[in-house]
Amino acid sequence: MQDPRSRLLRQHLFLLRELVVRNLRSRYAGSALGLVWSLLNPLWQLLLFTFVFSFVLRFPLDGERTGNFGVFLFCGLLPWMAIHEAVSRSASAFTDNADLVKKMRLPGELLVASLVLGALLHAAVGAAAFIVVLAVMGELSVASLPLLLVAAPLQAALTFGLGLGLAAVNVYFRDVAQAAGLVLNTWFYVTPIIYSVNFIEKESIRQLLELNPLTGLVYLYRAAFLGGGLQVSPVSLLVCTAAAVVLGGALFARLKDGLADEL
Repeated sequence: MQDPRSRLLRQHLFLLRELVVRNLRSRYAGSALGLVWSLLNPLWQLLLFTFVFSFVLRFPLDGERTGNFGVFLFCGLLPWMAIHEAVSRSASAFTDNADLVKKMRLPGELLVASLVLGALLHAAVGAAAFIVVLAVMGELSVASLPLLLVAAPLQAALTFGLGLGLAAVNVYFRDVAQAAGLVLNTWFYVTPIIYSVNFIEKESIRQLLELNPLTGLVYLYRAAFLGGGLQVSPVSLLVCTAAAVVLGGALFARLKDGLADEL
């Protein structure tokens, strides 16, 4: 006799795969370039930020593993763009898919997980292209690439926890999704993506920056691509990731019984 838990797990995995495929198809429906946009969008942002912060506002890269600002920047943009996309879309995941939640009783966790995985897939396409570019430039650290196997699951867990909590609360307070956009925009600038932590001279401000979990994540990606070890402690990343998963899961568990009625 088949184990009910095993059968349920397979059903959920099947649904998750279908949701990821559905999201990708709807995203590029009618598009001539399709998945190529997952390369063009970050490339455009990279060129734009590189121009602004290399020629208009110049930030020094003292103490970093690379003197190429474009390389430095893209290491941070890769995880950031995936997090921004997943969290912002997850915040309205239940309200945007009200019929699926109400009529099909689709587990809300799968909706959020599909958005997180979809964002990771886009980031993976960009990362693969970036690895090739770094290899051609002679800046790639092959030995440290396995760190990506640590960074990606931590990123997914942090994003999932945040997205799940926001999605549940947004059903009851519809301003949450809009507020999330403001918070994400602020989060970008308090994360050392366009500047180095070594640029911050005041020690107290630097310590505050290191409390930001994305600081540890961004530098984990930089260490993975460029080598040289971590320049900041990953403790905040680990603690905040665990907290996001626990709190996001607790919020969802507390509110999920009334979701269908509120949608």
